[in-house]
Amino acid sequence: MAKRIGIILLSLFILLIIAWRIDRTFFHPYQPEREAQIRDDVTTLKFTVPKTEEACLAAGGLWEKPGPRPAEECNLPTKDAGKLCESSNVCEGVCLADLTSDQLSQGMRGKMFKTRGVCSPVIKIYGCRGYVYRGWASVVCVD
Repeated sequence: MAKRIGIILLSLFILLIIAWRIDRTFFHPYQPEREAQIRDDVTTLKFTVPKTEEACLAAGGLWEKPGPRPAEECNLPTKDAGKLCESSNVCEGVCLADLTSDQLSQGMRGKMFKTRGVCSPVIKIYGCRGYVYRGWASVVCVD
């Protein structure tokens, strides 16, 4: 009888581990390498941005004060705005996810979403947005 109970408990333990791995893999993935890569994609510019208003306007950019920053700076439009993407490496700017407000609030707590995105209209994006890397969206806040 004790042997049977031990086998049952061991079987339940193994089933719980399998269920936990399925949940972690498909429904709540913890992927720190993706989160780190998304942050790098968001904060790294792919080319040099003009530093003066004249050079910015000559390049077709917008000279503006973005968000809470104290000084104006240049933000250039992208040629691939609206193109479907699964990572920022295929965009001039970044790959943005179209998240609902509920998904955005869940993403701010660390949840990631399997999705595709679209290339950003400008190279610098500010605020809390969903960014896509290898088909997974994560929320990153950029000031």
